Amino acid sequence: MSSAALGNEMKRKLTESSLFKPAIESMAQDRREYKRRVGGSTPKSMRGKIQIKIGHGGTLDPGAEGVVSFGVGNGTKALGFLQNGAEKGYEAVMLFGAATDSFDSYGKVVGKKAWADVTKEKLEASLKQFRGKVMQRPSVYSALKRGGLKMYEYARLGKDIPELEKREMFVKQLEVVEWMDGGSHDYQWPETEIENDRKDAFVKVLRFDEIGDVEVVKGSDVEALKEDVKEEGKSRKRKRQERANGNARGEPEAKQSKTGEHPALPEQAESTAEQVEGEEVKSGKPQFEPRETQTSSSNRPRCPAPAARIRMVVSSGFYVRSLCHDLGVAVGSLALMSTLTRTKQACFELGTNVIPYEEFEKDEEVWGPQVAKELNAWDDRFAELQKERGANGEAEQSES
Repeated sequence: MSSAALGNEMKRKLTESSLFKPAIESMAQDRREYKRRVGGSTPKSMRGKIQIKIGHGGTLDPGAEGVVSFGVGNGTKALGFLQNGAEKGYEAVMLFGAATDSFDSYGKVVGKKAWADVTKEKLEASLKQFRGKVMQRPSVYSALKRGGLKMYEYARLGKDIPELEKREMFVKQLEVVEWMDGGSHDYQWPETEIENDRKDAFVKVLRFDEIGDVEVVKGSDVEALKEDVKEEGKSRKRKRQERANGNARGEPEAKQSKTGEHPALPEQAESTAEQVEGEEVKSGKPQFEPRETQTSSSNRPRCPAPAARIRMVVSSGFYVRSLCHDLGVAVGSLALMSTLTRTKQACFELGTNVIPYEEFEKDEEVWGPQVAKELNAWDDRFAELQKERGANGEAEQSES
């Protein structure tokens, strides 16, 4: 489920709930009072169906799961605070021995490198250089642009991909929580290799010449640049059809089937918090297959390379995929991110005060009291967050 679909589903449930019935009735009364006093036509903001205002405080990588914060009513004003500068916690599985164009298991393999000397001890020793203030280079499939184009769009056009500058980030915590020897786990390298007409561009951007001893893949003979032109043509046609059908914003159709999956939403949200209006913030990443396709199946042998589960608390804007890639290089091999779970965003943390999405598939008597509890606790939590932000800012100034 996309962030847009999830947001609209939440909006529908809250709007139709008994919990928010007083708010809906109050908005309806405001409209009637406005018409009585002013007369004539009403402003655009007061037309159409009365609905609860809702927005989200940042999305996740496609294929990822975990915490997604939502603001309701005036609470949407605090979403920018949650998104920009708020600590975030992640748990990721990194798989050694290969690098992809997207730094994760949903991309296409560009190169492989020996992993025989990669050990848990070597990985743990390398973590020290990635704690505290670090300089990080985003992956090509980020939301960043150069010359009006996203990085992956340069590859689509057959052009050299501009170098992305490193950005200062802060890693508060970073640890290895599980080590998995090769052949003992279900994580897999992608089966698809990079297309030959894109290969050179990604070999350059991945700096294989600096890393050394990388076995660049043979590559696929699919002419990716031509395929992208076809896909863009289909996309334009689809948008024209949506406009003709009155669905220009890409809102989910009323009869759209539910997959029951967690929202496939970009790991690093560059944009400001937005009100959900049926339009998703695009991360520039392609549409990926479900997570299950990235693990071993009965007809595919287990991956011989080791994997590790790492846990971290980082600053806003951090790219976990880039960290996995950099850690792979640091231990003398390559690595990609296989799975990602956001465990924390500001004061919201899995297992403590986050409502599982599955609860909202049940009756309101199940999720209603949980929503009410979290809303009632928000004022105190927000005040504490602001206090912490101020204290952290003073600490940074004293250190500089």
